[in-house]
Amino acid sequence: MPIYSYSRINTFFTCPAQFQFRYIERRPSPVAEGIELFLGSRFHETMEYLYQQVPLRVPTVNEIVDYFKKHWDAHWQDALKKQKEKGFADPLRIVQEGPTVEDYFQKGLLFTENYYHHYHPFDQDQTEGIELKVAFNLDPKGQFKMQGFIDRLGRDSEGTLWIHDYKTSSRKISEEDARNEDQLALYQIGLSQNPHYGPKETFKLLWHFVAFEKDQVVSERSPKEIEQLKKRYISKIETIEKAKSFPTKTGVLCQWCEYLTVCTDGKAWVENKKKNAEAQANGKSANGKTAPAPKAEPVTVTVPAAAVTPAPAVETPQLVVASSAALPQDETKGGRKKRSLAAVSPDQLKLF
Repeated sequence: MPIYSYSRINTFFTCPAQFQFRYIERRPSPVAEGIELFLGSRFHETMEYLYQQVPLRVPTVNEIVDYFKKHWDAHWQDALKKQKEKGFADPLRIVQEGPTVEDYFQKGLLFTENYYHHYHPFDQDQTEGIELKVAFNLDPKGQFKMQGFIDRLGRDSEGTLWIHDYKTSSRKISEEDARNEDQLALYQIGLSQNPHYGPKETFKLLWHFVAFEKDQVVSERSPKEIEQLKKRYISKIETIEKAKSFPTKTGVLCQWCEYLTVCTDGKAWVENKKKNAEAQANGKSANGKTAPAPKAEPVTVTVPAAAVTPAPAVETPQLVVASSAALPQDETKGGRKKRSLAAVSPDQLKLF
């Protein structure tokens, strides 16, 4: 039986066909790396560098920003090389219509600066591990094994161990949702079985959703919940091991799947979704008939002048302009139209 990871298990229950492509057939990706993964990797590398420096000295914000820019540029050059060698349509795959590579680059700069200013001088806890590998058993006999990597492990002044995880997603989960997020809780099991730590430690799980001003989502697990988690993941692994077929589970995530071009069911779902969207945009339903326009009812709201309070100004770090070396050639030409950046959540940083 293989050693399982959270992502391996999650892939099977997201889409068995994707699991088969990736872990059984071990197919190489037929398309370029997705821009979201590319951005997340560059941010994680920057955080790794930052916290490697902090025990010795606190680097300046310019140093951290330059590190992000340098690594983005280096990996962008690698993406260009892979595009040429493997015949990819683009150096990086962007599913969302509108945003460009430059926009994602600017997002990364904003995330980096905002995180730096929010946590400087980085003394909230003492780092005990960066990209720390954990390997652990789910059962006493060691038949069901898992492993993973913790973005950062820190210990605060009260002795609590904080399991940090960095997310560059534009969606932030609530603390209630975090109760159902298993990845960091699984890593807690790994630390509990590590002789350097052990089960008597106090653990906190901390997600940093860096696209938001209030980036932290904190959770914890009781010993009873940890035991239930072990049983649940033993059951999940047993389900995977017994699987005889790996059907496609279509849905919105098909658009981001690296195997979409070789998945008949996934391609059909995405094409149908596009046709429905186009039909709705043209005022027609999926069956081709004109959809009736909804009646608009006028609404009048009167607000006393005294009740209106000006919204306080929100300070966000100034964006650093991307260097032309980090961008596709056709995006660095003068005269391009700049889109205004707008937040999609009250506390979300101003993005595209």
